[in-house]
Amino acid sequence: MNMVVRRICAVAVLLAGVSLGLWIVYGDPFGWRGGLRLLRFGLGLASMGLITASAWLMFPSGREDDGDPAAASAARDPAPPPGPLDV
Repeated sequence: MNMVVRRICAVAVLLAGVSLGLWIVYGDPFGWRGGLRLLRFGLGLASMGLITASAWLMFPSGREDDGDPAAASAARDPAPPPGPLDV
């Protein structure tokens, strides 16, 4: 998928998640009783899922970012200098 289209979709999903979350916090669901409270909880989780999905769409991590994992970890974590207890 093209990066521009992916980021536009990410912003749309983010706005949907934030608006759903704000509606749950400040909107009508305070009057819900009984089993509808579970629906409110599910909608809250869905809101958090939409926000997480928008971050995944905005900043994808693909194989081109990873490269060789062994070489990347060796470049990031050099061997520590020997200490006084190293024999």
